[in-house]
Amino acid sequence: MGNIEAVTFDFWETLFGFLDPEDLEEVRRIRIEGFSQVLNIPPQEVEEAFQQIIMEMNKERETTGLEIPLGEIIRRTVKRLGIEKAPLDRLEEIYVEAVSERLPGPLPGALETLQELMKRGIPLAIISNTIHGQIEKALLRRYQLQDNFRVLLFSSEVRYRKPRPEIFRMALHHLNAPPEKAMHVGDTPGADVVGALKAGMKAVYYNPHDKGYPLGLPLPHHTIRHLTQVLDFVAP
Repeated sequence: MGNIEAVTFDFWETLFGFLDPEDLEEVRRIRIEGFSQVLNIPPQEVEEAFQQIIMEMNKERETTGLEIPLGEIIRRTVKRLGIEKAPLDRLEEIYVEAVSERLPGPLPGALETLQELMKRGIPLAIISNTIHGQIEKALLRRYQLQDNFRVLLFSSEVRYRKPRPEIFRMALHHLNAPPEKAMHVGDTPGADVVGALKAGMKAVYYNPHDKGYPLGLPLPHHTIRHLTQVLDFVAP
């Protein structure tokens, strides 16, 4: 794949790590308690309403391939609790603050890979499924990486979720690259590999923990275990 002229990356668990189960549970507890205090509703009721909305949201996202951003999730949760008026902005702040300071940094090889691709003059983009792209943007600013990317595409902002090809085509448009000369790197076969292939791009599956590949899904062009292997597919 030495003719690659542009590279797009997934964000979570590809460039940046995510929370482990214990941290996720702590974040969930903080959010529920914060919502409970603001809304003056028992924590158990808040949690039940929130979990119901999440289940409904996941079904809707799977059916439509469209994102439901955080603000809408909170609005639906408040409505489910029977509350007509609530400080939605404050609730969104509580949700984001609970996770922001606990997020890990870039994964091994990420900074090195991005820097080398920049040196080679390869335009870069991020394509991420997320309910709140501001969290990713804040992390990129924290590590001074925002200027490495020509475009940042978050499903919370453009509505399309991977594997819908539209979000990949948006990236190709901004990168001014034909799909056959662009490569997407990501850790989720059903979103990253399938979506890239639908858009006509080269697909690289990032699999650092040697997970089994799901049966029935189309195969990537390449599978890598370390991000620096991306450089093998781009001409120096």
